[in-house]
Amino acid sequence: MKAGNLTAREKRRMFIILLMMMVLFIGIIGKLFWIQLIASESYTSRGVNLVKNSVLQRQKALVLDSGRGDIVDRHMQLLTGSTIKALVVFPIHENGPKKMAPIDQLARILRVSSASWLAFVNQLKDPGVWGTSGGGRPVALTEQQVQQINQLKLPNVKVVDLEDRYPASMNARQLVGFIGQNPERVMQLYSSDLERGKLTLSSKIGGSGLEKTFDQWLRGVGETSISYFTDAAKQPLPGLDARMIAPDNGFYPVKLVTTLDLGVQKQIEQLMDKLQIREGAAVVQNAANGDIVAMASRPNYDQTQVNLSSNSWSNYALKAAAPGSIFKTVVAAAALDEKVVDPRETFDCEGALGKYGFTCWLKTGHGPLTLEEGYAQSCNIVFAKVMQRLTAAQLESYAHKLGVLDEVGWSGTTDTKEIVHQFDAEDHGQLFAAGTPHDDEGVLMQTAIGQRDVMMTPLQASNMVVTLLHDGKGFAPRVVQEIRYKTDRVMETFPVKQLTDTKQGVSAATSHTLLRWMQEVVTDGTGQGLKGASWKLAGKSGTAQIKLGDSQKINQWFIGYGPVQSPQYAVSVVIKQVDPTESNKAIPLFKGIMDILAADAKDHAAAF
Repeated sequence: MKAGNLTAREKRRMFIILLMMMVLFIGIIGKLFWIQLIASESYTSRGVNLVKNSVLQRQKALVLDSGRGDIVDRHMQLLTGSTIKALVVFPIHENGPKKMAPIDQLARILRVSSASWLAFVNQLKDPGVWGTSGGGRPVALTEQQVQQINQLKLPNVKVVDLEDRYPASMNARQLVGFIGQNPERVMQLYSSDLERGKLTLSSKIGGSGLEKTFDQWLRGVGETSISYFTDAAKQPLPGLDARMIAPDNGFYPVKLVTTLDLGVQKQIEQLMDKLQIREGAAVVQNAANGDIVAMASRPNYDQTQVNLSSNSWSNYALKAAAPGSIFKTVVAAAALDEKVVDPRETFDCEGALGKYGFTCWLKTGHGPLTLEEGYAQSCNIVFAKVMQRLTAAQLESYAHKLGVLDEVGWSGTTDTKEIVHQFDAEDHGQLFAAGTPHDDEGVLMQTAIGQRDVMMTPLQASNMVVTLLHDGKGFAPRVVQEIRYKTDRVMETFPVKQLTDTKQGVSAATSHTLLRWMQEVVTDGTGQGLKGASWKLAGKSGTAQIKLGDSQKINQWFIGYGPVQSPQYAVSVVIKQVDPTESNKAIPLFKGIMDILAADAKDHAAAF
C-alpha cells in the first residue's frame, strides 16, 4: 500500500511506533552514557563499582596482613606472632628468553639453587610469598638479604612486611585457635558486611578458640594487600607497578589482652613435650581470682594447615574425660556437709566389697580407715560405703556446687551489650549418662569413685580447687581481661566474676577440711612423689579406667594447689588414654608445673 493511500488513523499509528523506537534508542544511549561517565563507581542497588571491577580483572593482589587484632598476654607480649620481612613474587610472563644472571644472583641471596627458584616462580598463577609452595611457611629475610634483593631491582619481586600470625614456635595454639574459610558461617553471622562488600564468602574468620569467640572484635577494619597490575598477556602495565592498599584507621587493629603469662605457658609446653605426653592437658589458675595463667593441650597442631578430621586442634583442657578418684573430692564434700559420717568412724577395706565385683585399687586392702585416711589413700571401698549413705540427688547437688557439671568459663554481657562466652566449645561435666538408673546402688558406688559415666574437664577440676580455696565460693575463670584499641585506650572490660555465693556453695568448714586432707595426700598418701617440690604442695590423684575398643586404657590425673602456706595457684593435669603398664606422668607434670611457678614467683620477687 502506498503512503499516499494511508488513512489518517494508520499514519498516527506509524508515527507513534517511530516515536517509541526513538525514545527507546535515546534511553539506551543515555543509560550507556550514565554508566560510562557518571555512575561507573556505584552501579545497581548493590553498589557495584564498575571501574573498580574492570581494574580487578587485570589486578593481582596478595594479602600481607589480615588486619586482625593482636592477642597478647598479661605483659603485652604477642601470642599471635609478629611481622617479618618476606619476598613477594608476581607471575609476570617475560617476552623472550630469561636472563639467568639476575636469577642466579637472587638464588644465591636466598641460599637456594636457581632451579629451585625457577620451579617456585613457574608454578605461580597468582602473586605468592617465597617459601609457601606446597603448604610451607614464608621465609623470614635478614636485613642483609633485604638490602641485596632491593639492589637487584627485579620487576617481579618485592620485599614486604608480612604478618606471620602463627609462627612455628607459637604457644597456646589450641586456646588461641585458628582462622579459616567458612562461607556458611560468614553468611550466618556477617550478612550485612557481606552485602556492603566488607567481606567475601572466601574471607577468613575465626574457626576455633579465641579467634572464634572474639572474632567480631578481632576482624578489624580491612586487610593490607599488595597489588600488581598487568595486561591480558600478564605484562606489567606502565606506571601502575606494585601498590600497597591498606586501611587508614588510628584505632584498629585492637589488642585482646589475656590473663596468660607467656613465659609460664612456654615452659609448661616444653615440659609436656619433654615428658612425651601424647594426649593431655594442663590448666593453671590464679588462686586469688580464678584467672587462667596457662592452658596447654597436647597433641599440638599447625594452625596454617588444620586437619579438621583430627582432634589435635581441639583444646583438651575444655573437654570432659573420666576423672577417677579426683571426683572423690565431691563425694567427701557431700558427706561432710550432710554430716552422714562421723570423723572418728572407720571403714574396713579388705580389697573387695563383696558384691557388684567392686574392688579397691589395693588388692590386699587398706584395713580400717577413717574418711580422712580413705581420701589420702584414695580407697575405693571407703567411698563406696560412704556413698551408701548419700542419695543421687545429694551427690548431683554438690557436683553443681563445686562446678564440675557446668560450663564454668567466663560468660556474660559486655559494656556494649554483646554476649560473650570466652571459651570456645567448653564441655559440660556429667554424672549419669542418659538411661542410667540414678538410684541403683552399684551404679552409685562406681560413680562415687569417678568411674562409669562421670566426666569432668581439666578446667572444671582446677576451678573446683579454686572454689575450695575461697570457702566454697566459685569463680568464673577469665582468659581475656580486656580489649584495647590500637591507641591502648580500653574498649571492653571483662571483670572478675563469681559463679556462686557462700550460701549456695560448699560450706567454709568443709572447704577448709578438704584442703587439709589434700595436704595429707602429699605427706602420707598417693601424692608422696611431690615431697621434693620447690614449694610445699597439696592435691588429689586420680586414675580412671576407660575402654577403647578391645583395649583397656587409663586417664592419669592430679589436681591441687601451692604453696600450702599461702596458696597462689590451683593446677590440674590429665594424661589421657595411657596404657596401664606405663609409669605415672601426672604427678611429675604437676610437680614440674609447680616448680616453674615457684621459680617465676622467685624471679618476680627478686625484680622488686
